[in-house]
Amino acid sequence: MLRIVEQAAFEPVGHGLRRRWVFRTGTLEGDAELSGRALRRLLTEQESRPVAVLTDGARTWWMSGGVVVSGHAELSADDVAALLAERADREARRLERAHAARARQAEPTAPPDGRRPIPRDVRLAVWERDGGRCVECGTDFDLQYDHVIPIALGGASTAANLQLLCGPCNRRKGAAIA
Repeated sequence: MLRIVEQAAFEPVGHGLRRRWVFRTGTLEGDAELSGRALRRLLTEQESRPVAVLTDGARTWWMSGGVVVSGHAELSADDVAALLAERADREARRLERAHAARARQAEPTAPPDGRRPIPRDVRLAVWERDGGRCVECGTDFDLQYDHVIPIALGGASTAANLQLLCGPCNRRKGAAIA
């Protein structure tokens, strides 16, 4: 309903005591020529409420808070104020989401269950101790580091609490615990 107008301004017409100010946007020019005093009043008024500065057919250009917007000619100053407030609220929420997303990116990521990766030196010690094979069936395929006492039950990621199991043996063990 409202569009921000980037290319709009009050421009001077004439010189000296006869200088007047006209609102221009794109190829459109306002009919009213304002004195310097009238322009200052308008600029003061638009700080507290929207002021219509140009109407051309079905569109009206408004100034509010130093911003020029255009909208349907039938909109009132109250309508424009409400739409601008809604736009400001929407932009504030968007900014909050952007800050929250940036803060999340800056935080170190841990898996959702709170687990930390098993340290490299611990993995190497377990690998060497278990000979690079599943401690249950002896295969060297699809090996996984298994916590003898699960983390959820208070187990730690230490060499004493870890063993190498292949995928099928690890799933069987998991089903037996549950």
